[in-house]
Amino acid sequence: MKSFKILPILGLSFGLLFSSSASAAIKPVERYDISDVGPNHRFYDSIERFVYSDIVDGYVESETIEEDGEIYDYSYISIRPEEKINRAQFTKILVSALSLKTGTNVKEFPDVKASKWYYEPVRIASSHGIVAGGSNGKFNPDAHITRDQMAAMIYRAFSNTVAFKAPTKTFKDVPPTNFAYEAIVKSAANGIIQGYGDTFKPHDLATRGQAIAMIDRALHQEAGSEADQTAIKTIVNRNVQEEMRLMKEQNTAGLKALYQDTATGYYLSESLDTVELPGDIEDMGGTFTIEQIGTHEINPVTVNKRFAKVRMDNLKYKVSFSSPDLSFSMNVDASGTAYLKKGMDGKWKIYNLVLDNEDIQDDWEAEISAAANAS
Repeated sequence: MKSFKILPILGLSFGLLFSSSASAAIKPVERYDISDVGPNHRFYDSIERFVYSDIVDGYVESETIEEDGEIYDYSYISIRPEEKINRAQFTKILVSALSLKTGTNVKEFPDVKASKWYYEPVRIASSHGIVAGGSNGKFNPDAHITRDQMAAMIYRAFSNTVAFKAPTKTFKDVPPTNFAYEAIVKSAANGIIQGYGDTFKPHDLATRGQAIAMIDRALHQEAGSEADQTAIKTIVNRNVQEEMRLMKEQNTAGLKALYQDTATGYYLSESLDTVELPGDIEDMGGTFTIEQIGTHEINPVTVNKRFAKVRMDNLKYKVSFSSPDLSFSMNVDASGTAYLKKGMDGKWKIYNLVLDNEDIQDDWEAEISAAANAS
């Protein structure tokens, strides 16, 4: 579910009155608009998490639309979850999900050239013993990956951070002689892989959706630390409190710096896209004020090694807008859930923030419309 917070809400709602100035973002917010996977898809949560946290980029699609005589170019992405995934693509996603750096004992493959986009991810994966190549010494980057190969790579990647259980289930089509036997039965015991009843179909080609879902399940079995709990509370609280102060000061540069330091992925792109809004309101001859009501609480819900979920409760504001043509004031309950990812530098950042009140944008637009009609 896409995030909503004070500035993004205002940006969408005040669009009824004027267009805000977009700020340059690391990636345009449209590049997080998933076109081919809806909430009812079995892997939707995992796919959304990987897209919003920049683990996967998807395929950029574009189209041209005409509205009121104007031509607009619009871009979005597709994930193609049922499409087969090759070994290079899977390796890149796995390395990105784990935020891995190059370790020792790098292995070079004759068919992985330095000019290729997958060169660095394959080198990183080899340095951690995740990939070893085939009997001929090649990596075969363009070959579609099989389900047993994928299970083996996930098992190797998480062997030091996930407590794998003793096997409780075997598959009739995965004999002990299969090179990935241990990886498959232990990953099945942890629910990382699920199979098809009493079969696993080890030689079937894996899909992009399966790859994302399996890696995501493993990521959420890595244990977080007490230090992680403290860090995520600090980041979320800093984002809330400093955003409030900087918005009141109309300190655009400070807001940009804050978002760069506390946000990533979708939430960073969305926040930078609306960062100029308070100044835009002033330029239009209006005034904008915001005050927090009461004291909020920040409480971790789940904390893993690389992903975390945090509750923000009793986060309420009074927001007022005044201009020569329109004035209104209303209270906003911005309580909700923040989702964070730890990056390669070890810093936690918010990649999505979802308010409990999913209709808050509609409430804003209704308030603006009512005020406009009364003026």
